[in-house]
Amino acid sequence: SRYSIVQFAAAMGEEADEAFTELLNDKAANQSHRDAVLAFNFLCNQSMKDSSAAAADARSNRTKRTALELINSMLQHSGPVIRSSMIFMHVLKKNLCMALIKNSVSLNPKIFQLSLNLFVLLTTNFKEHLRFEIGLFIEQIFLRILESGNSSFNHKSRVLQVFYKLCTDAATALELFLNFDCDVDEKNIFERMIDCLSKIAQGKYTSVEHSNLIQPHQEQELKGVALTALVTLMGSIVDWARRMTEDRAIEHDHPGVNGAQELSKVPEAADSDNEDDDQRSVNTMASGATAATTHVSNSIVEQKQRKLELQIGVNKFNMKAKRGIEYLKQNGFISDNPQDVAELFLKGDLGLDKTAIGDYLGEDKPFNKGILFALVDSRDFKGQELDASLRSFLSFFRLPGEAQKIDRMMEKFAEKYCQDNPDKFANADCAFVLSFSLIMLQTDLHNPGVKNKMTKAQFVSNNRGINNNQDLPREYLERLYDGIVNDPISLKEDLEAKNRLDSQAAQNAAQKQELFNKETESMICKTQELIKSRTKDLNKRVPNYVAAQSVEHVRPLFEVACWPYLATLAVLLEMSDEATTVESCIEGFKHCIRVAARFDMDTERDAFVSSLAKFTYLITIKEMKPKNIDCIKALLSIGLSEGNNLGPSWQYVLHCISQLQRLELIGSHSKQDFIFFAGEEDGASPSPGQAQAARNNSSTQAGQVIKRRATGLGVSALVSLGSDDRQVELYNSESVVSQIDSAQIELLFNRSTSLNAQAIVHFVTAVARVSKDELALVDQPRIFLLQKLVEIADYNMKRSRLEWQKMWRAMSKHFIEAASHPNSKVCIFAIDSVRQLASKFLEKEELSMFQFQADFLNPYEVLMTVPGVSIEAKGHIVNIIHWMAEQKHLKIKSGWKTILHIIRAAAQEGNEEIAKTAFASLEAILNRSYEVLIENFTDGVQALLAFGQCKVNLDMSKKAVQHLLQASEYLADKTRPDPPPLPPNSTLAQVPGVPQDASRHPAEHWLHILRGLSALVSDLRREVRSEALTGLFDCLQKHGSSSFDEDTWRMVFNGVIKPLFDDIHHQLQPAEQRKQEGGMADTSRSEAAAASWSQHMGPPTCLQALTALVRLFDAHLKPLSFLLEDVLALIKNCINHDTEAVARIGVEGFKQLLLLTGANMGPECWEKVTTSIKRLFAGSMPTKLMCVEATASGEGQLPFRKDDVVIQCVVQLLLIDMLQDTVAQHYEHIPPSGVMTLLDALQSSFEFAQEFNQQIELRQTLKRMGFIREMRQLPGLLKQEREALSCSLKVLFQVQGDPRMQNSEFAAQADEKLKRLCSMVLRNYAHKERLLQEQADAPTGEATADSASGHDREAATVEMEREVMGLVPIISDVVLRGLRDFPPDQFSRYAPELFPLLCELTVVNSREVRERVREVLLDRVAPLLVVR
Repeated sequence: SRYSIVQFAAAMGEEADEAFTELLNDKAANQSHRDAVLAFNFLCNQSMKDSSAAAADARSNRTKRTALELINSMLQHSGPVIRSSMIFMHVLKKNLCMALIKNSVSLNPKIFQLSLNLFVLLTTNFKEHLRFEIGLFIEQIFLRILESGNSSFNHKSRVLQVFYKLCTDAATALELFLNFDCDVDEKNIFERMIDCLSKIAQGKYTSVEHSNLIQPHQEQELKGVALTALVTLMGSIVDWARRMTEDRAIEHDHPGVNGAQELSKVPEAADSDNEDDDQRSVNTMASGATAATTHVSNSIVEQKQRKLELQIGVNKFNMKAKRGIEYLKQNGFISDNPQDVAELFLKGDLGLDKTAIGDYLGEDKPFNKGILFALVDSRDFKGQELDASLRSFLSFFRLPGEAQKIDRMMEKFAEKYCQDNPDKFANADCAFVLSFSLIMLQTDLHNPGVKNKMTKAQFVSNNRGINNNQDLPREYLERLYDGIVNDPISLKEDLEAKNRLDSQAAQNAAQKQELFNKETESMICKTQELIKSRTKDLNKRVPNYVAAQSVEHVRPLFEVACWPYLATLAVLLEMSDEATTVESCIEGFKHCIRVAARFDMDTERDAFVSSLAKFTYLITIKEMKPKNIDCIKALLSIGLSEGNNLGPSWQYVLHCISQLQRLELIGSHSKQDFIFFAGEEDGASPSPGQAQAARNNSSTQAGQVIKRRATGLGVSALVSLGSDDRQVELYNSESVVSQIDSAQIELLFNRSTSLNAQAIVHFVTAVARVSKDELALVDQPRIFLLQKLVEIADYNMKRSRLEWQKMWRAMSKHFIEAASHPNSKVCIFAIDSVRQLASKFLEKEELSMFQFQADFLNPYEVLMTVPGVSIEAKGHIVNIIHWMAEQKHLKIKSGWKTILHIIRAAAQEGNEEIAKTAFASLEAILNRSYEVLIENFTDGVQALLAFGQCKVNLDMSKKAVQHLLQASEYLADKTRPDPPPLPPNSTLAQVPGVPQDASRHPAEHWLHILRGLSALVSDLRREVRSEALTGLFDCLQKHGSSSFDEDTWRMVFNGVIKPLFDDIHHQLQPAEQRKQEGGMADTSRSEAAAASWSQHMGPPTCLQALTALVRLFDAHLKPLSFLLEDVLALIKNCINHDTEAVARIGVEGFKQLLLLTGANMGPECWEKVTTSIKRLFAGSMPTKLMCVEATASGEGQLPFRKDDVVIQCVVQLLLIDMLQDTVAQHYEHIPPSGVMTLLDALQSSFEFAQEFNQQIELRQTLKRMGFIREMRQLPGLLKQEREALSCSLKVLFQVQGDPRMQNSEFAAQADEKLKRLCSMVLRNYAHKERLLQEQADAPTGEATADSASGHDREAATVEMEREVMGLVPIISDVVLRGLRDFPPDQFSRYAPELFPLLCELTVVNSREVRERVREVLLDRVAPLLVVR
């Protein structure tokens, strides 16, 4: 009954507290419930009892055992009502936990074991209510037992068994991590537990500290349990995550986007050791992780990150306090309030260095002093003795070494102590001095360096009169002295260090036991204090228990645990050959790789995979042991089961597989690859060493230098194998052949079809990367993975086009590298591999607007264009393309584009055989299906152009030109469909002068053909050049009017014709100028070829081109009239060229243009023409001749290039001649304004020449300076003067008879010009004739008085004679004849001014002039006299 139970409890000395009183008074409570709680509480109290005497130990132990066994039974059979009772939870926390604290360090094995079993039971069933208590047990008891150097083997072993049981339940381990390691206010219990297990597994108990307690076999047992616990934990986590994802998939018919994506994957192969039999469940773990992301509590991840930031701040503070404080402020852990910093310093479990805290608090800065004051003010010293308060104060930091800092600290402490205990001392000074005295006493008594210790009397004497000049009680001071002597003031860290030293110094088990007893007492006291303080602090935040409900929680847990795991597994696998340990390590590796892979933890996954690969010994030259064979099997198992998640880690797996295959070849006595791929330089047969190897079917024969590529973690090196190494490899190969099933390797590649879209790309990339290493040995290449790459591509050919495209991007890059291999046989093998795949790929139907075929054939295009690929390889590629064009033409669609690119590259290669084969392929395409060229118009035209430029075969180039012209015929045929439009990024828009939107113009394709023909005009071969030029302008002539509109003509002129002439002009320039300006032609021509072009081929080509342009303009004058200014500008460029031949051609072309089109040009066109002529006259005027200062010596160099001035002089004469012929033929079509413009141009030319000719001294200076020194006469412009004058006069006389000029604004101007010009020329002639006559009549001696001046006068006389002789035909045939032909009324206007000059001409020496004057006088002057 209730009364009897309570009475029984009272009889046992128990008293009911308030909770039980409440339970007794609760009438609504169930009677059985109340009885059960009371009985449970009684049993808890019984288990805590200590024996009162030594004789009662046996009975006490039996009582404890019985109580613990009953408690265990009650907890196991408790129902939900009891477990949900708050009173029951209160008993658990207050009594049972206290009982377990005492019994968990019991020396009685059975009691100790029962206590541990109860802890496991509480952790399993009541962890939601005992969060704080569980953390305390693990941190303060279990971990301390394991870390202690004084605990026995039994204690350690049983605690490890507890940890092992915890590790079997992944949820419990995860919840430890979530509730403690992810809580900023809690310790990292899970991390400490993993670190402890890791250290134990690695052999922590090998030090002298444990040698007295733990024997070697016991150490091995502990290591085994710790390793098993670690492996079991990771295995349970893998299994828990799998179950979680399975349950979620069952609960939801549609697991979501990510889950659906993962469930749609093809199941992978199970491990070779039959683990993970349900492969679908294994592979859904990653999908579950992704799908569960939406359910993950973000606060957990944030808290973990927050905790990490706090630890970074603590580390910074320990290194430099100021930086740590700033970092903590920046991350929001503290504010600028000193109180926050003080509270941070009071938290002793953060890991802050107490020496750094003391130094920081002692700084004499306002903020530091504020923190010190806040820290002291937060302490409560009421009712405490001074030494106890001082101990409490100094427990938070280590006193700094500077006396000033200590003084500031003690001053504030004394003030606070006196405030809390006002009746203790007379004033604060007394407390300050006494506190300082106690610190000095501590140093004096406990510093080993102080030999003469302070006595009690000395201490009492030193503190006399400090209490306001009064003495403190002697008993009080002696009590303080005794306290310091017996219990020094020290930090917890110092005590722990001392205990460690004592533990290391202990020599026997008895001493160890004594030390352990002290440790257990400390554990019990501290744990009980923490529980009591937690119970009393009702205001402290009680966090909710976080349950493990999301797979995503595994990621942060593994980030913490992975590195201790890696260190443990790697060390044990390296050091141990014991079968059980090796098996556990390999299992641990596999579990860790699964977790890291399925949660996409790249760094961790790579670390574990690479470490496991290292232990296979496949990437090193070491003798293999059974554990290494097991590692190989594990690695293959991982490749089969985790293929979808290995990512870049595939390279480690494949490196090992590559070496594994090499060892299998050695072990099976098969020939290695390099035997078949011996380079041509080695001859047709293998070397003697290789032949011996072939005969013996072994690659490890003596005398043969075998090499291998040794690959480590990011390191790859070439290693030559010596005889010892070859023996090791031979032994390893035999082990591999006998224990590794080669079908596993094939299975791994065969099942690449089950990899998802992302995984297959990683897999293919890794295969290519490792294959590159296999091919790195030029003289001993291996093609194992290159073959496998072909097989993988074949297996996965049925994948979607998008997946295949990503795969091929990685594979094609490697095929290109392999085809560029220095070994020609490897090149051919790689090229044939692509051909095999292409042959199969082309069988797949391709829809329009796709580019898969083009991408597939892209490696061939790259190989044809990159340097370093042999001619043999390129020839093989061209043969393959020829075969495709012949055999696969019905299947090829987008691939034609790449094929045309390859054909073009073949034409540019410069090899005749390759070019012939490529051209045959192109002609086969054109003959069989001309639509291919139309659909790939730009690429086809570029290919034809490349053959036109190919120098290896003339007939091929001529045929290419004909094919280009045939393409133009197709474009001109309006009945045929147009080619597809050019892509937006077409290079056509980059052509100078072509609009940016030209690629969308209807005539866009014309420009490609015309530009191609234009480019061929610069060819050095006359036949090609002639056909291209003729074809270009014939095409424009024939189809221009019907196919081109104004925009097209403009694009043709700017994009074709103008660049054509620019290129011709560039090639005709001197070599030095070409080098300065650069040019496309210069890159492909030698200097000799350029000189030959400039001297022999350039001018005729330029003339032919300009003539063709003029004829084109004449034939299409009306539609092309808008281009007149552009044509004139082009002709101007020719005339202004630095080469005389081009300048002559330019003037001749201008002349042809005017003579052919002059009759059809309107006034507007003539205005443009005459303006252009005037500008040409001005631009070609040799004004540089006037820049030389006339001197008698003629020293110095010419300030201009002689050839430039000579060309200008020639151009002036040619322009005058052109103008004279043009006016003679088309005068009536030239508007009056245009005539006057021409007269102005002629006048400027005449006046400049006349001015220069009159400066005899200047001309003599030029001759002395070397200008036209080879001529006898002085440099002069006499012909220019005469021709310009003659032409001007002829035009002016023609103007006088032009009825259009009558009553026009130009009539008076023209009349005045003619009158002035006639007067000037007649007067000049008569004057110089008279001077010559006077010089002839002068005495000879006078003329030769001064030899120098006489020579100059002689030269002047000669020039005057030349001038006079030149004026005779002008005066007789132009001026006088024109005056004679004047109508009487017009002549009458000129007669008053000209009659005196005519009279002067009657006495000149020229009979011809006198006769013409006679005719004028008789025909025109005489009638005027008769009339008068």
